[in-house]
Amino acid sequence: MNNSLDKVQAALADYITEDGNRFSVTETKNDTFTMLTIIRDDIEEFAILATASDSQLLFNVALFDKAQIIAGQSPALHTMMLELNMAMPLSSFALTGANYSIFGAMSTESDASQIQEEILVLSENIMDALEVCQHFLIKA
Repeated sequence: MNNSLDKVQAALADYITEDGNRFSVTETKNDTFTMLTIIRDDIEEFAILATASDSQLLFNVALFDKAQIIAGQSPALHTMMLELNMAMPLSSFALTGANYSIFGAMSTESDASQIQEEILVLSENIMDALEVCQHFLIKA
């Protein structure tokens, strides 16, 4: 596995949040690509996907897709996301194809405590992002 992803896996191996949550980490690998799937035990439905380049660790969480947005609400949703990007520590909104997500990036030189902080904050931001976006989404 990529040495940077090894660091992520090691940082989360015995990490327990202040409220007692843990993260499970699963590796997916093919001939050219390695990825980690990180799942916080109290929000299992939102996996954090981790990849690494030579200089950067990238963490991404899929939130919802375009089909879930109430008709005509995309412009208001986009405005709200842009306004919140600065207020959401260590995370930013993204749109890739039809999928909305939040992501965080950090240096591959980051130490274990920095990796833990990034993953913890990103996992907390999942629920905050969904809460503020719920007004624009079709109720299931």
